[in-house]
Amino acid sequence: MPVVGIIVIVGVALLLATGTFVLERLLPASHREMHNDVVGFVYAVVGVAYAVLLGLVVIAAWNGLDEAKANTYTETDALIQLDWYGHSLPQPQHAEIESLLKEYTTVVIRVEWPELARQQSSPQAWAVYTRLRGLVQEQQPTTPAATIRYQQALDATAQLGNARRERVDQSSDGIPTLLWGTLLLGAAITVGFPLFFGMKTMAAHALVMFFVTLLVGSLLLVVYELNYPFGGLVKVGPEAFTLALQRLQALS
Repeated sequence: MPVVGIIVIVGVALLLATGTFVLERLLPASHREMHNDVVGFVYAVVGVAYAVLLGLVVIAAWNGLDEAKANTYTETDALIQLDWYGHSLPQPQHAEIESLLKEYTTVVIRVEWPELARQQSSPQAWAVYTRLRGLVQEQQPTTPAATIRYQQALDATAQLGNARRERVDQSSDGIPTLLWGTLLLGAAITVGFPLFFGMKTMAAHALVMFFVTLLVGSLLLVVYELNYPFGGLVKVGPEAFTLALQRLQALS
């Protein structure tokens, strides 16, 4: 759990809730109450605009997570396809391709996946893929059936490389800094506006400030955790590669 994020959000919410009592001493509610209609209208516009923006960002981040997960299965489908091609080859090419496929899958699971959480990739995995691609391209089919299988293997190799590059790009493709600045500015305005309302009961005003801040802060925390699909609380795991490795071992 993002304990630090939760503590910060609750702390800011309590601080703003306490700020209502400080504001009451500086500017009593009776003076602010006469402007409630105007402030309420402006707050409605600001609140709706920020809610739409924040909602779109949450949806986009969640869709990015789903796309990254689907792409891992696209990559492992290519691995299985190449393994089937390896079974159609004589030795030692069969054993070489099978060994490289297992090595690639193991390196991705054990070495590269922790690197993806830091928006990096594994040079070792790139090297294994390069050797695998070269080995497939070296094959020289001599029959029409072998030529068809060879072309399918070339397509699977290209699919593997494309899916791999997309996975690496997705690991660092987070929300732009400009958008983060807009979200934080909008959050400050959204949670700050209720301070200008004049309410007869200070406890009710403090509760409004607390829960509005808690809600906005929680949504921002969700966006932060979904920012990078391979890091954070909700992330894409190597399940597709684990299943592929089991399949490769079963086909050995």
